[in-house]
Amino acid sequence: MSNEPTLNELIERHAGAPTETNRERAQIADGGAQNIASRMLSRTPRSHLDESPEVNQEEDSWVTTYMDLLTLLLVLFVVLLANADLSGESKSANQSLVAQGGLGAMQSRIEEQFAGAGLGDSVNVSLSPGKLNIRLNDKILFDSGEAEFNQQAAAVMQPLLTMLADSDLHISVEGHTDNLPINTPRFPSNWELSAARAISVVRYLQTNGINAERLRAIGYADSQPLQSNSTTAGRSENRRVNLVLTEAPAISVE
Repeated sequence: MSNEPTLNELIERHAGAPTETNRERAQIADGGAQNIASRMLSRTPRSHLDESPEVNQEEDSWVTTYMDLLTLLLVLFVVLLANADLSGESKSANQSLVAQGGLGAMQSRIEEQFAGAGLGDSVNVSLSPGKLNIRLNDKILFDSGEAEFNQQAAAVMQPLLTMLADSDLHISVEGHTDNLPINTPRFPSNWELSAARAISVVRYLQTNGINAERLRAIGYADSQPLQSNSTTAGRSENRRVNLVLTEAPAISVE
């Protein structure tokens, strides 16, 4: 038998050496791929690799809280703007207008009451800023030279009493006389007479339920005449009792 190699042996020998070379090349290629992957991973920020759903949720919660705070601040500014006085008028001026409207309504009611009782000529009601002045001629309340109520005084005061009891207005009662001198044991001068008449009205109001803190009595004698005292008609006009109604002063809170 010949010792020459067969065709199959030649093929195996020829293929055997390259096979080992291919394995080496495969290993080298695999190592290179791993090296490239490692480099790519090293360039990727760790924050993206290490993030977890819990971390993302915490960050979203902080943003939500911050946005809620901004929303609350915006609402606060809107409320402040809505309550701001942009008209250039002070609150006291607005309150004065409201008070003026209330006093005006009371003026109409008082005039109707006295006109219905036939006393329209003896009563004068006038309105000024922040004040309502009710002028009562002395003859419908007092006899000449006296400071005690006459028989019709209570009936005259009753309509006023009802309206004053329903309000919180401050009431200043002012007594006025003419310039004719008086000199009696009780009233040495017109000062005592005018003050005593004012006090009689105040006592009547307090006795019938008006809080004393709302009341005050002042005697002016003949120091503030409305007309000349040189005539009988003028002196009759000057003898009077005024009730000056004003709003209660605002209490400032500091």
